[in-house]
This record gives sequence, C-alpha cells and structure tokens, in this order.
Amino acid sequence: MGRIFKTTAFLVLILTGIYIVLDIFLVLDNTAKYILLASLILLFVCKDIQSHRQNKDLRIAHQKLKDINEITEAMRSTMELGQVLGLIMRDIRKEFDFDQVFLYSFEEVENKKLLKCIASPWAVSIKGISRFNISVEETPGILSLSIKERKPYIVEDAKADSRVEPPIINELKLKSFAVIPLVVKNEPLGALIVSKSNLKRKIIEEDFAPLLLFANQVGIAIENAKLHEETKELTRVDELTQVYNQREFQRRLPEDIELTRRYAHFLSLAMLDIDDFKHYNDTNGHLAGDMVLKQLSQILIGNLRRTDVPFRYGGEEFAVILPATSREGALIILEKVRKEIEIFPFEYREKQPGGKVTVSIGIATYPVDTKKAEDLVNCADKALYRAKATGKNRTCLYKDLAEKAGLRTEN
Repeated sequence: MGRIFKTTAFLVLILTGIYIVLDIFLVLDNTAKYILLASLILLFVCKDIQSHRQNKDLRIAHQKLKDINEITEAMRSTMELGQVLGLIMRDIRKEFDFDQVFLYSFEEVENKKLLKCIASPWAVSIKGISRFNISVEETPGILSLSIKERKPYIVEDAKADSRVEPPIINELKLKSFAVIPLVVKNEPLGALIVSKSNLKRKIIEEDFAPLLLFANQVGIAIENAKLHEETKELTRVDELTQVYNQREFQRRLPEDIELTRRYAHFLSLAMLDIDDFKHYNDTNGHLAGDMVLKQLSQILIGNLRRTDVPFRYGGEEFAVILPATSREGALIILEKVRKEIEIFPFEYREKQPGGKVTVSIGIATYPVDTKKAEDLVNCADKALYRAKATGKNRTCLYKDLAEKAGLRTEN
C-alpha cells in the first residue's frame, strides 16, 4: 500500500510539472495539452506495470531458486539411494507441479544397455520397476536420444511421434511429455520424464524450464548416493570370495530372526567348514588355498536359492542364512551343496585325505532348536563339530545332536 501511495504521489508531482512546462513554453490549445498529458500518463502507467511485472518475475525466480536450494540441501541430508529417490519424486511433484514423473537410470546389464525405471508416481525401486524398463536399441528412441545428445526433448503427441519408445505409450500412458537428461561430469546418468495429467494442451518448454535447473542437482544427488551404496557394499563383502563378510552376518542375522518371529516362520542357519584345509594350504600354498575359497563360494552361490544368503564367517568357515526354511528343507539344500563340492575338480584335490576337497556342515533352525536368537550360531556350530567328529564330509542337524544328548527340541 505504501509503494502505491509513493508511486502515485511521484506521478502526480511529475505530471503537474510537465503541465506547467507545457502551459508556459508550448502554444497549444487545451485539447492538445490534455491529449499529450494523457499520453504521458499512459506511458508512465505502462512503464510502472512493466516494472511491477519484472519485479514480480524476479521475486518468483528468486523464490524458485530458494526452493531448489532447500530441496538440494534436503537431498544432501541423506546418502541412502532409496530415500534420495523418494525426496526427488516428492519435490518434483510438489515444487514443479508435475504429477507424472518417471526417473530412469542408464545401465548396462549383461552387456546390454538398459534404461531402468527406478522411480515412478507409484513406487521407488533401486532394483528397477521391470514393466517400465526400456531396452536401448541400435536405433535410439526419444529417451535414449535425449541421454545420448545430452539435451531435453518435448514430445507433443506420443502416438504420432515415431521416436517414442512403445513402453512410454503402452505402460506409462503418456500423451504429451518432456524428457530431461541427467548428466554428471559430462557422463550420462539417466533421464527424467515429466508430464501433467490435468494439462489440457500440449506441453511447452515454459512448463518444465524451471526443472532444468533442478535436473543437474538430481543427477549429482543420485550419483553421490550410488557411490555411497557401492562404498557401503564394499565394507559388507569379503574381498577374496565376494560373498558377504562376518560383519554383515552379525548385522543381518538378528534382523532376519526378528522377521521370522514376527511372521511365525522358520529360519535355518548352516555353518560350513572345509575339511583338512590347513593340510591343503600347507601342502599347496596359500594362493592355491585362496582359489579353493573362491571356487567354493561360487558353488555356494550357484546351488542356493535366491533368498538364501552365504557369508564368509572366517578363514575356511562359511555361514548360510536360509529364511523361511525348515530343518528338512535346509538339509536338502545343504546336502546338494556338499555333494557338488565333493565332486568339483579342485586343483591338487588328489593330495587331500580321501583324494578330494570336502566340507562338513552343521544346521540349526529357529525357533525349534532354540528360541534365543543369540544361541542359533552356537547350535549350528555344535552340529558342525559333530559332523567333523563323526568322519567329516557330512551334514548334521542340531536336532540329532540334542536328542543324543537328551536335550529338548521342538519338532
């Protein structure tokens, strides 16, 4: 209100001065003076309106930059990739008014280039939302073209544009949309697809221009989160065998047991030890021993189910967590593993007792062998020791050991 009063007072003062000048120095009739005065008034008003609009646009732009900075800081507050993706999707919908947002990651899977959808309006998945994934063919579509050329594209009519990949039409159900590449250090990371379901016209550049400023920060946030995930993964994985290490086992087992307890399932734990491994190392050297550990890990991975998780527990000892698996089920799976190891052509196996590399295995199951999570490893270890003591190259259940010792277990 104060600004309007000051502007009006200033305008009146200027116009009064102009009228006095016109009256003194120009020989004009009153009509001409009024016309000239009206023209000047109109000019002043137009200039003031223009200035007001420019100031308003500057304020909006400043606020948008402030919002982007706040969003960026929020993304920097976490390094967990899933949380970063959730923040990105929330803020694009909230701050930029796009309700249809899809985030794609550019990856190579089995030597094939793939645009993996890691976020949609309905879900966020680091592993990818398979139905929305897009293969990168030799002739690139609009999405891969945007990533390759590192520039945004507008698609006014998806069905009429031959460059649009079929999944965008068939699965994403988009009609008019914009593609914004995510580039970090001149390397393509992925792309954003944005659209508005309530848009009654075709999308134009002005609709997504503010998002271009944000896209760079999105790319950096995702890249940093991915690096964090990779670094964290390195601390969880045994460098030699590439299975999870003991630290990860100690973190994982209580979580899995808690889920087992909550859903009233079974969980089996197998402890596995290479028979006479010291003899193998002493006879053939530690490099040969390391190769046995690597190959045995691959046998484990190849013969376990996708839900089973192997760990290198220490030295030549491994652990396997088998979620939702009874004693009997675990015995079948681990016996298969044991037999595969027994027949595998390890180098120098003929120098081992019995002429082959073998393992002994002990199995305990929660909650039937113990209701205490912290005792499960101890129970599986006791079963393993029994397997060693009774001839090696065999699998023993803690249940059998407990029954022989007169201890109570549940069926």
